[in-house]
Amino acid sequence: MDIEIYKNFLAIIDAGSVTAAAERMHITQPSLSKQLRMLEGFYGGPLILLQRGRKEVILTEAGRVLYEKAKYITSLEDSAKTEIASINEGVVGVLRLSSAYSRSPLFISRSIKKFSQMYPKVTYEIYEAIASEQTQQLLNGVAEIGITTTKLDRPEHFDVLFSRPEYMVAVFNVESPWLDDKKTLSLKDLQNIPLSLSGSGGAIFRRICRDSNFTPKIMSINTTKSTTLQWAKDNIAVAIVTAEDSEYFGDQLIIKKLNDKRFIMQKDIVKVKDRPLSKIAEKFVQFYGEQRSSEQKK
Repeated sequence: MDIEIYKNFLAIIDAGSVTAAAERMHITQPSLSKQLRMLEGFYGGPLILLQRGRKEVILTEAGRVLYEKAKYITSLEDSAKTEIASINEGVVGVLRLSSAYSRSPLFISRSIKKFSQMYPKVTYEIYEAIASEQTQQLLNGVAEIGITTTKLDRPEHFDVLFSRPEYMVAVFNVESPWLDDKKTLSLKDLQNIPLSLSGSGGAIFRRICRDSNFTPKIMSINTTKSTTLQWAKDNIAVAIVTAEDSEYFGDQLIIKKLNDKRFIMQKDIVKVKDRPLSKIAEKFVQFYGEQRSSEQKK
């Protein structure tokens, strides 16, 4: 099957109608309809339900499967072009990453920055998402490498390339009225302190509090880590976030680990099992591994 037909099928779904897709792809509507019928004949059944007056198409179950596979099929063509270009021109192309919310800034400063200096022709697409969305991004081929802080859905489909510990920490303003001399904190130490929580880490914190029969004083629940930390920067609350060893939030903030083992988590670098990486992704994995080895020797 011509790969352009798969691209046009994706265009119909993304545009919401055959007419809108035809305009977007600069081809005639009858030609696009013919391609759709060809796909349905090839796969032996209807793929989408077209209804007059609707602004969106409805995928059949078969259509949903093909939609996901078509994204992967077309991503393979992009990957092939990138790899061939890298052979002809040096390392060039796009590194596609799926990142858990809040992990991108640290990952950029610790790893991407140096890698981009080594390979200046490489560009980046970083998709930030919750674990369920990361699962789909990786399986669909939208991203090749995942940076995760919680287990992905369907973990049997993924290989863990690297892992490193992360910790749940309490972050105080240097002038916080709740700050004391303790180096680490228990849940009881957070009693009656207004807290700001972030993303999946906040969900884990609340679950552990429930299991411990501890009722935290939650002032704010936020989507991103940066917003959660802003409450601490403005000295309104104490931020509860995940952090790696030696992660730095600025002179204005003081970090204290929570001393319960249940607050020790891990950050994983993953790929889809049995799916080969592009040359660029392979080079990045090699670079990241060498970087990790160098850090561990220090």
